[in-house]
Amino acid sequence: MGPQTDQSGAEHVCARAESSLARRAFEAAERDFLAALALTGGEAGGDEALRARADVGLGRIRLAASDFEQGAVHFRRAHEAHPEASDPLHWLGCAAAHMGAYASADEYFTSALDCTRPHPRSRVQRAYVRARLRRYEEALADLRTAREEDALDADGRWVMAALSGERAQGGLGLLLRKAALGVLDGQGDAGGVEWGGGLEGWEVGRAARLVEGSLSLDGAVGDAFVPLYAVVLVLGGRREAAIELLAGATRRRPADHRITHTLGLALLNSAGVDGRGWEQCVAAWGALLHDDSFWEHRRGSAEARFGVLVEAGLDAGLRADLRELLERRLPESATDGRVPPGALLQREADAARILAGAGGFPAAGQRAPLVGGPLRVTGLGLVDAFGAFAASVSPTGTATGAGAWTGPATGSTQLAYAFSELGFAQLLLKQDKPADALAALTELRCPDCRERAVAAAICEPDCPRFDELNPAYAGHPDKHHRLTRDARALALRARIDLGRHELNTERPDFDAAAASWRRALVHGRETDRYRETQVAVVDLALGAARAAHRAGDPTRAVETLEAVRSITGANERGRLEGQLARLLADRAISAANRDGTLLDGPAADLRRSVAFNPHLLRAQVSLSVVLRGLAARRWRSGSVSGARASLREALDRIDAALIHFPEDPELTEQRDAALADLDHVVTERQEAAPQEAARPESGR
Repeated sequence: MGPQTDQSGAEHVCARAESSLARRAFEAAERDFLAALALTGGEAGGDEALRARADVGLGRIRLAASDFEQGAVHFRRAHEAHPEASDPLHWLGCAAAHMGAYASADEYFTSALDCTRPHPRSRVQRAYVRARLRRYEEALADLRTAREEDALDADGRWVMAALSGERAQGGLGLLLRKAALGVLDGQGDAGGVEWGGGLEGWEVGRAARLVEGSLSLDGAVGDAFVPLYAVVLVLGGRREAAIELLAGATRRRPADHRITHTLGLALLNSAGVDGRGWEQCVAAWGALLHDDSFWEHRRGSAEARFGVLVEAGLDAGLRADLRELLERRLPESATDGRVPPGALLQREADAARILAGAGGFPAAGQRAPLVGGPLRVTGLGLVDAFGAFAASVSPTGTATGAGAWTGPATGSTQLAYAFSELGFAQLLLKQDKPADALAALTELRCPDCRERAVAAAICEPDCPRFDELNPAYAGHPDKHHRLTRDARALALRARIDLGRHELNTERPDFDAAAASWRRALVHGRETDRYRETQVAVVDLALGAARAAHRAGDPTRAVETLEAVRSITGANERGRLEGQLARLLADRAISAANRDGTLLDGPAADLRRSVAFNPHLLRAQVSLSVVLRGLAARRWRSGSVSGARASLREALDRIDAALIHFPEDPELTEQRDAALADLDHVVTERQEAAPQEAARPESGR
């Protein structure tokens, strides 16, 4: 690229100019658009698309100043630079319409609509000029098409009602809303209002009263304008009316993140929100945290504001920061017996993450799959639809019915847990808090069932709130049974984790660990997962034992396995006893080498070791060595019978070991040595016997 062009710099300056234009900072915008043209080489070459953008921006500034002819000059330059773009054609149509050249405007708008990427407002603008040309049927057709494309604003709906011969009942309401925006803008044009900037309180209050009055007349605000009017209401002190307006709009357009975001902000910054209000707030933010379109819009806004590329990889960190901020802002406790909002947000966001990973919820009538948690599903009135969706999801995470959901595999069980009262326990288990998870599983009833003192842990079969609290189970005829079964499955996992916790403390409680794992095995039987549970428990115990052994604590390793052996059936006992044999042998050998005078403990360990695994040669040889050492110590202490008994035991055990290891040289050597030791003891005993018989009796 030549010295007169700087594409990256021009892009940055042009984006900054467009941002200034959106804020109606016309002088700054004009200065930057001219600078962008200079950086692209002006009319002599450079990037055609950038030059077209800059000329369109300059033309719009001229239109705002009512200089329609000069505006058209810039738009024609933009069209010549980038003929396939729709923006120059659209704005040429606007300039022509302002100058009363409606036929030319119609041609420009038609050409814009024929482009590969039509301008989103061209169809509505063409309808207006065709109405001016008295081509009412064509104008009405354009407006109806725009409505189907979701591009029709409140003005367009009013015009469409008039053209179709209907009573324009929203006419007065629309005029009131326009007047409200005129109050805020000061000139009747709200295109670039910076809310609250330089406005007196009475002006904002008056605008809010006008909006509220318009809603009482027709209530037919186009959903695209709901966030705008809601902000007016909030600034004017009519927050409840704003929340009501936003709540209605989000039920109609749940995938519109602008409405959801405005609702979340209005609720988060409200004073005196009750339990239902906090649930509504949590539902909105839980959905936004994992709504890709919301984060894409945030990145686009940041790029337009700062003129730099914002990578999608930053979303994860920003999402975590937003979640942390929300948790700080939410109350720590609930005063009406409900779950605290902070815990609700954690469950809601976790459920939204799982659903987003599964491809979203394909709700009827929505263009894109919805993302959110159980509170959002309930608030949108989609419990039955979600229940049917969840029931159609196979264990691999794919739907099985007609119109099947084909999102990535996520597992129906995890989805079911997240969209039910089990979600709190599941979240606590992910946070490695098994004791808290067990506590959460003891109370799955709604407040009404708790007040009625229902004996079971879940709601009564005829409870009207069961589906609302557990939407993932609503589509199953045996929903209560399924919830109970899945609660046991979570309790099983919690018991396993709790046992692991008992072993991993500084002072492990082996009895408590065994008790917890015993309960886990009971849950395993109840859920037809006994064998799987047994394997999991033994695996945990073996892992903990290996870790303790590597840390130089063989006693802790042995006690860990002994605690599990006491509750384990025959299926897994072989694995435990094989490892236990090795650990006992290691502990015995270490102790004997450390202090050769204390051999009773090592002998006991080695006896158990060879009993668990007679094929462990090292234990067999070590046991014979220790028993001979024990015999020598007893002989020296004067216990001939004790020495003889130890040596005879050594010979018996060596003979038994030779059955498994015939002619093994170490065992054979130990056998010969034990025989020699025994002969020596017997001979010494025989020689000592006459002397003892000749010794006089002592007085008593």
